[in-house]
Amino acid sequence: MNFELPEVNPNNCIFCNIVSGTSEARWERSPDSSSAVACFHNRLKWVRVMLLVVPVLHTTQIEFWASDIFAEAAQMAVELGDINCSSEGYRLISNFGYRAHQSITHAHIHIISGESKTLQTAIPKNNILEKNSFEYSEYDLDEIPFASKISPAAHPSQRDMWRSSIIQSTATAALDLAKNKSPQGFRLMSTFSPASDSEQTGDNSGGIFVLGGGKLKLYANS
Repeated sequence: MNFELPEVNPNNCIFCNIVSGTSEARWERSPDSSSAVACFHNRLKWVRVMLLVVPVLHTTQIEFWASDIFAEAAQMAVELGDINCSSEGYRLISNFGYRAHQSITHAHIHIISGESKTLQTAIPKNNILEKNSFEYSEYDLDEIPFASKISPAAHPSQRDMWRSSIIQSTATAALDLAKNKSPQGFRLMSTFSPASDSEQTGDNSGGIFVLGGGKLKLYANS
């Protein structure tokens, strides 16, 4: 893939060093033998909550999103997003390539507090395509050349999609579309609505947005 960052020796990978204990981090879920993923706080402080869910073993973004452990990472991301961001909602984001502001080769999912500002103004086009139990909807978004949402045709909520086995096939569908439509780099993102008196966090419609086609804004502002 021409968007993938140069491979890094795990001995020189900051996330590998954090997982091994060589470098310090503030943990939400520290590594242990029962889990293939872990979570720590991002050192950046662009918004109130910035967490990183990472595979314990050195893995690229592409490998991670297509792997069997992605569902485990998804469940952890939703659990910790709910704990830390229920009143304001949150986003789950992975960046692929420099154009999407990926800076670390080691795979990771960002948990970012607050709903997506970008998607609040999203205008869907009237061209929903149904294929292989998924719906594909394209959107017009300012400063983003290509934007599409992949949703399971069964229409689960965002939290139900990310906490169930559906996330694996949805992630694969999103990855395949992104590699085809934006081979120079892309961002995969889901936004979770805030909790209310009558709804849980993430009761909004489930789906993964593919954003690409050119240089993207910083992910915390997505």
